Amino acid sequence: MKRLEESLKEITVLNKNSMNKCQKIWDSKMKPVGSLGVMENIVLKLAGIFEDSFENIKTKGCHIVAAADNGIIDEGVSSCPVEYTRIVSEAMLNNTAAIGIMCNTLGIDLKVVDTGIKTEIKRKYPNLYEMKVMNGTENFYRTPAMTMEQAVGAVENGIFFMEELENDYDIFSTGEMGIGNTTTSSAVLYSLTKSSIEEVVGRGGGLSDESLITKKKVIFESCVKYNTFQLDTLEILADVGGLDIAFLTGLYIGAAKCRKLILVDGFISSVAALAACKLNPLVKDYLLITHLSEEPGMKIVLRELGAEPFLNMNLRLGEGTGAVLAYPIIKSALEVYKNMKTPEEVYKLFSE
Repeated sequence: MKRLEESLKEITVLNKNSMNKCQKIWDSKMKPVGSLGVMENIVLKLAGIFEDSFENIKTKGCHIVAAADNGIIDEGVSSCPVEYTRIVSEAMLNNTAAIGIMCNTLGIDLKVVDTGIKTEIKRKYPNLYEMKVMNGTENFYRTPAMTMEQAVGAVENGIFFMEELENDYDIFSTGEMGIGNTTTSSAVLYSLTKSSIEEVVGRGGGLSDESLITKKKVIFESCVKYNTFQLDTLEILADVGGLDIAFLTGLYIGAAKCRKLILVDGFISSVAALAACKLNPLVKDYLLITHLSEEPGMKIVLRELGAEPFLNMNLRLGEGTGAVLAYPIIKSALEVYKNMKTPEEVYKLFSE
């Protein structure tokens, strides 16, 4: 708990002077004011995070996927078997799953973190990391998913992982893999926001009508059982959360503490981002919400964060596929900012 508390205290605000300077430079370029929209906003955020050195930030991305199993699948809330978590995670590492192919295509470093897969990935991979406090969570319909110690341990592992990488990258993105994790994330969101269960819970990987009813019942009854509406964020994560969500929560806290930009896509990752912001609202300044998830609860997360994604490609795979598609946009925005001329410069170059 000590490392988590220290990290939360070390998060600082964005540099407004640097952002104002950046805005003036944008407005001086040969274009209508504000005409590059989201691209301008991205560079402004980078200026606030990286201050006077932001034009030289490392743009090679690092995509981190947190993989974990969830005991709640015993209640029939998933259309996929438990072994999918391990199998799909290994497919990512072999560049045969979508996120592995996309990262390889775009030149983004992919790192898969076993934060709680029930069984081991037996083959060795240079970009596979084991950071688990338990082999999957308990079935929270029957007993709390984790102890408080395990939940905090998973969060702090996320912070530690970010600290290990902070000298190598300036921009990160996140994804997840875990059968049953739309149930855990829905339970966390339901508890954090007290929104309608109908608004929060979706079909995840493609549940039938009957299974969707079961999923809502399991979440509602569990949250009532633990009285999660009266608990703090860490207690909620422990009672009805997942190891992947807890680890991602730590990643976002770590990114803010280390002053890094971190891209968010997908319902599960976004719920973890919301949890991090509940622990320290300043975390929000370091997030870039990239893509609109198809899960209905995503609208609630966006409302809570006051954020609006700039991509909507009907993606609902998870893995952070929407986030990695934002890297070329970020790189383009920086290059335009650095190389676009002012009207005076253009006239001087081409007036004769």
